[in-house]
Amino acid sequence: MNVLFLFQMTAHFLADFIFQPQRWCDLKESKRISKVYFYHAVVVFVCSWILSFYFSFWWAALLIMLFHLLIDIMKSYLFQKKIWKTKLFFIDQSLHLVVIIGIVYWFSRNQSLDSAFFIPINWIFIILAIIACTKPANIFIKKFMEANDILPMNENSLLKAGRIIGSLERIISFILIAFNQFAAVGFIIAAKSILRFRDLDTAKTEYVLIGSLLSFGIAILFGIAYQLIH
Repeated sequence: MNVLFLFQMTAHFLADFIFQPQRWCDLKESKRISKVYFYHAVVVFVCSWILSFYFSFWWAALLIMLFHLLIDIMKSYLFQKKIWKTKLFFIDQSLHLVVIIGIVYWFSRNQSLDSAFFIPINWIFIILAIIACTKPANIFIKKFMEANDILPMNENSLLKAGRIIGSLERIISFILIAFNQFAAVGFIIAAKSILRFRDLDTAKTEYVLIGSLLSFGIAILFGIAYQLIH
């Protein structure tokens, strides 16, 4: 696996999720042109360039930024026109992934990459997976449920505590699977099931169950991917 690609995916998760406030997302959904687009584009460029560890990557980071900006503007336009509204998140992220793959491949053809990286590839993947298991995974699960009309009973059901618990369980599960402690993941799932056992609200229980299965599924996939890389 290309080390630069892992770093660029880490940069994408940081720029598009961790360092992007919710108010920027809200503004982009309500306005087609806003200064937050350009703030976000700058964050994308900085993260991409710094995490490339190549000074010469600036032009590639600039291309990633420009494509990212264009995709975000198109997404906002389609969102306001109510076109593929529930699927836009997945289309948006897929296009960003294609752009990153294409530009990293193009850059790699003319650059020897191995000499520039001093961190083992398995540690890079661990960093990527831990970041992906936090806010990006929370948003993915939320958008997946919205796309499939699996909605909470009220808007406050996904509280901050629930998002933190989900992030922690994914990180812990990933680390356990990465180090072949599959049985311990079973104990986490069982413990969470016991906590929900006495909840008589069937709709709420089913909503939490689907979210939990998606949450553990993400951690398991990252854990298996780490095993393959390692």
